Amino acid sequence: MVLKSRRKTVLSKISKNVLSKDISGYNNLILQCIPSGVIVINMDGIVTFCNPSADSVLGIDCTKEKDKSYLNILKGNSQVAQLIKNGMKGETYFRKQIQIKADGGAKWIGISTAILYDDKATSLGVIAVFSDITDVKELEAEVKLKERLAAVGELSAGVAHEIRNPLSAIGGYAELLKRGLAEDEITSAVDGIIKEAKNLNQIVTNFLSFVKKPQPVFNETDVKALLKEILPIACHDKGSGRIDINIKLARALPVIEADHFELKMAFLNIIQNAVQAMPNGGRLTVKSGIQYGMMFIEITDTGGGIPKEIGDRIFNPFFTTKEQGTGLGLAIAHKIVESHDGKIEFKSKKGKGTTFIIRLPIRR
Repeated sequence: MVLKSRRKTVLSKISKNVLSKDISGYNNLILQCIPSGVIVINMDGIVTFCNPSADSVLGIDCTKEKDKSYLNILKGNSQVAQLIKNGMKGETYFRKQIQIKADGGAKWIGISTAILYDDKATSLGVIAVFSDITDVKELEAEVKLKERLAAVGELSAGVAHEIRNPLSAIGGYAELLKRGLAEDEITSAVDGIIKEAKNLNQIVTNFLSFVKKPQPVFNETDVKALLKEILPIACHDKGSGRIDINIKLARALPVIEADHFELKMAFLNIIQNAVQAMPNGGRLTVKSGIQYGMMFIEITDTGGGIPKEIGDRIFNPFFTTKEQGTGLGLAIAHKIVESHDGKIEFKSKKGKGTTFIIRLPIRR
């Protein structure tokens, strides 16, 4: 009985050993065949594993190198070597995109790294897994180019549409001047030309404000004081009825790093948009506070609201539902807020009004 028991123990150990070897061999086969590159480096900086895909992606040949240190094997790929060096210090990366030189040209790779531990949580080394994403990056660039061209076409159409009316008016006034008018009629026609020329200048100014990349000059800015400064200006709209202003600004609102002029323009555009949404009068509420570590400013009107079907287009340049609007105010405000690492969003109910929420970082 004792002999049988020993035989069973020995056979069990042999079976487990064979199974372990089979699994190890199977895992190794998988690593050798997968299309992603895999490199394993121990804590001494020696490459202990490098699959064929790693050779192909990085343009190296691990098997031919006598010096197996990662610094030698990756001598032509300094960025990859640096990530591995950082990994040995405890840093990890997930799908980091870097451009490398391989096979006489440049290519993009997406790389992830992790630290290898044994069952006692002792660091054994670093594993790096990466793939060639050059085709993906080229496709992204192609899509971005098409988007830019589409945007240019849309902007051009918008500009053409906006300048057509003032130009037509100027042409009409010029025709009248040619006919020989009375003195008071000449004065009226000239005033009309001057007015339309100013409108054209405003359209061009707004357009340039939108297309130029914001380069904010950050200084300490008191948002509370800024809002109090612009509210009377923004609410003075001849085309609107009586506007009641309700201010609910937090008392302890901190000073933030921002571009005073650009932030003023953004708030002015949003508040004017709210006022214009209430042609028969209404209530404008401006609220501020701190939430999720960011400053928020809410601007609420009691206008007709924004229809759901156009909600995703209101920040597009030249999109407007107003007869006299240029469709650039909200687009410019959106761009300015983003240049401050902030966010702008809105919520609206038909017949109830709209609230724009601007979130700005307190610390930069």
